[in-house]
Amino acid sequence: MGKLVEAFKAELVRAGFVVLPDDVRNKKFLASTVGLPENVRDGIVDHYRGLGGAAAYTNFTSGKWDIATGDGLLIEFDEQLHFNRYRHRTLASPWSAEIPWTVAYLHYSSIHEDECVKAGSYGQKWTSPSTEKMFGPADPPRTFDPNGSPRWKQRALYDAVKDAYAVHTPGISMTRVSLYDHIGGAGIHQALKPSGARLDPAALREFVTENTIR
Repeated sequence: MGKLVEAFKAELVRAGFVVLPDDVRNKKFLASTVGLPENVRDGIVDHYRGLGGAAAYTNFTSGKWDIATGDGLLIEFDEQLHFNRYRHRTLASPWSAEIPWTVAYLHYSSIHEDECVKAGSYGQKWTSPSTEKMFGPADPPRTFDPNGSPRWKQRALYDAVKDAYAVHTPGISMTRVSLYDHIGGAGIHQALKPSGARLDPAALREFVTENTIR
């Protein structure tokens, strides 16, 4: 993940974006359900319960943003671990209709779970003490009944928190870019490899503009 993010940052810079250093990016407000409309907070809690949430959480705060730019844009770069049955479920939210990547992400979550299994069915990519505290004990790796992967569930929930926060918080600009997206006819995953053909700067700028929540 680290190498791919760094490669994508380099493409953003080539396209004219000012990518903030990590220490500046890390000072950005985290996405939280605190302050969101009550029905939206309730919807996040419903997702949590639907995923098997085992604790009495009523608010959630996500982790740090992947990338931030000088003009205030927050960018999430989503690789294989973000696309599975749990993410598909959290995309079924009323506010998802306002999100430009919803249709594509529902598709990716339906067809790319095998790649998520290959990348995330071991160690803390599958479960951890903190995620089991949230969602209960894990099933053995690659097993989804009855409990599945607490870590995958947590990631899907926090992705939904970031989406809801971006939609309902004035002044927030956010976009998501998937490893499975195509920009200017080039698949991102292939373009970011050392031997890749790179992304067309103008097409990348257009993609980001058309897929940003403002």
